Amino acid sequence: MRDTAAELLNHIAEDMDARQSELERSSKSRGDSPLNAPSLVGDAQSHAQGRLAESFSLNEMVSEYRALRASVMRRWREAGVADPVTALEEAVRFNEAIDQALTESIAWFTAERDRSRELLSGVIAHDLRTPLGAIAMSAQFLVRSEALRDAETRAAGRIVSSAGIMAKMVSDLLDFAQVRMGGHLSISPARMSLSELCTDAVTELRAFHPERSIELDIKDTIDGHWDRDRVRQMISNLVENAVGHGAAEAPVKVSAVRSGAHVQLAVHNFGEPIPPVHQSSIFSPLTRLSKDGERSRRPNGIGLGLFIVMEIAEAHGGSVSVISDREAGTTFTVSLPVA
Repeated sequence: MRDTAAELLNHIAEDMDARQSELERSSKSRGDSPLNAPSLVGDAQSHAQGRLAESFSLNEMVSEYRALRASVMRRWREAGVADPVTALEEAVRFNEAIDQALTESIAWFTAERDRSRELLSGVIAHDLRTPLGAIAMSAQFLVRSEALRDAETRAAGRIVSSAGIMAKMVSDLLDFAQVRMGGHLSISPARMSLSELCTDAVTELRAFHPERSIELDIKDTIDGHWDRDRVRQMISNLVENAVGHGAAEAPVKVSAVRSGAHVQLAVHNFGEPIPPVHQSSIFSPLTRLSKDGERSRRPNGIGLGLFIVMEIAEAHGGSVSVISDREAGTTFTVSLPVA
């Protein structure tokens, strides 16, 4: 840490000399006053930036602060400050400043590292679309060919199905990267019929899951201004989630009803309930539960479906919620404003 320690220690000394009330120090110790020492914060962020550029791990960067703290405290002990109260007080002030610098370094380092990873995911997902499209088109051509035997046609069909699953994963990764890079999901609302869209989406999902019962209950024509492709994606994600986690012998039910200025779109399934402890985090990205309701160690997917559902709902000015128990089953409800 020799390249940045001198400037950092000078600014720590300035911070120790600055008058701070007990309330200000208490706020600082909780991390509630990040702007109380801008020079110190700037040093910490610059240090993190340099270490990230040099491919340091987070543990390696933190170990520098540990070494710096230990070195100063040993020298402080050897200095033999006459007044014990003063020695203790200034040791506390020093550690408060070091903790603030360490916290700011970690925050900057992890944020930039995560941003780089998400950017990489987005780039990879974008570049995968072209070869994946070629695979899907070639497999579809083979399926339609009359020259293949039954076994070969079935193999080509499995390629088409797998390519479709991969295409959905790629699409979710692109949406995830867009949101995490500070943007929002792009939507193009236009007047449309939700009942017609649900009918089309459910028909397609029934063909994709012929072994499962997917029921649709929409009694009225529900018109509104929404992004057709995004709402279809939202329905698909919710039904896929219900099929994946619901009881195989019970139907998945899709319903929609107009309620004042909003429409309530619901997807219901029976099966293991979502534990209350997980219901608040189920919409977080890269979160997936196994069929027994616990976090899955080896998920069948990338855990972005419900996150994308939430982002689509919020992009339309709506919201999504979940209710889950063993007797009533699990229901995800999306509330979308009609206008």
